[in-house]
Amino acid sequence: MFDYLDDQQERFFTWCDKALQEYIGSGKAVFKKWWPRKSPEGSYELIFELAAGDRAPLRHSVTIPREFHDLLEREYFIDHPTDGDGDEE
Repeated sequence: MFDYLDDQQERFFTWCDKALQEYIGSGKAVFKKWWPRKSPEGSYELIFELAAGDRAPLRHSVTIPREFHDLLEREYFIDHPTDGDGDEE
């Protein structure tokens, strides 16, 4: 069990987990890492990297709902680059 700062943070991480589970539910890929990314237009997406066998890692993105934008600005993008290069976990 994780200690979340507030309900919004808990809802965000629950949403991230569901988005990832929907994508890898087929069992053909293994999750490696994830990070949020902010576009120059101000929208956000969740990027996750998957490994499938011996192939190069695959990156997939899902649009992050607007309700989490303030949380990301407040908790994440203070100390992280806006475009993310995959080094964050």
